[in-house]
Amino acid sequence: MRIVLLGSIFVFLVSSCANSNRQEKLGAIEELDARIMLIHDEAMPKISKVLSLRKLVQQKIDSCQNSIECNQWQAASYELTKADAQMMDWMRKYQKPLGKDTAFSYLANQEQIITKVSLDINSSISVADSLLNASKP
Repeated sequence: MRIVLLGSIFVFLVSSCANSNRQEKLGAIEELDARIMLIHDEAMPKISKVLSLRKLVQQKIDSCQNSIECNQWQAASYELTKADAQMMDWMRKYQKPLGKDTAFSYLANQEQIITKVSLDINSSISVADSLLNASKP
């Protein structure tokens, strides 16, 4: 009788610990997913600025007078185009993970990717804005 009681207590304690660990893991996964969405939600509205800057930069490319100037504008256009493409690519590929075993590593990788996308968006905007401001008469 004692063995059955001790066995039952042991099983209960082990399952309680397992449930606690599962809940902690799920909480960490949800927190990571929320951080990813926050980064995305902050970066995505900037795409409209990327697109409008790209139009202005393209106008400068069409009217530039020397190769150094043209190269600067083309480099800015490339960075804006790349930033937009990165965001669209990330959004197309991103999926909430179904398997909880691989979810954390998948989301950690996605956080790195979307963070880089966000940095590239901000950088491309900054470079284009600086060039456009410097070109004003």
